[in-house]
Amino acid sequence: MAVPKFDDLYIHLIQTLQQLGGSGSTAEITEKVAEILKLSEEDINEIHSGNRTELDYRLAWARTYLKQYGLIENSSRGVWSLTSKGKDITSVDKNIINKFVRGHNEGLKLLQPEKD
Repeated sequence: MAVPKFDDLYIHLIQTLQQLGGSGSTAEITEKVAEILKLSEEDINEIHSGNRTELDYRLAWARTYLKQYGLIENSSRGVWSLTSKGKDITSVDKNIINKFVRGHNEGLKLLQPEKD
């Protein structure tokens, strides 16, 4: 199995944090998601760019979207936790999350002053 797209990782990331007791380090999350998805060593070690793996890259985007949606938070550097909203999640609609986050970011762009 190849590494899923970042938005297909949402539910696996949430399940991982639930299994880790509500929070975990970036490394713990990556390891547990790879285990849940039964990724091969080749998939786990596939390089995105530099020394960053494709799995790490896509999980970073998944964390960003889930944070902006309010399901997880970055409690301290490299540690991610479920919010009260995220603790009882059993499924997610990636389209709703994507639309919310992209719409929110578009709104922020509109609030910025134009450059001369």
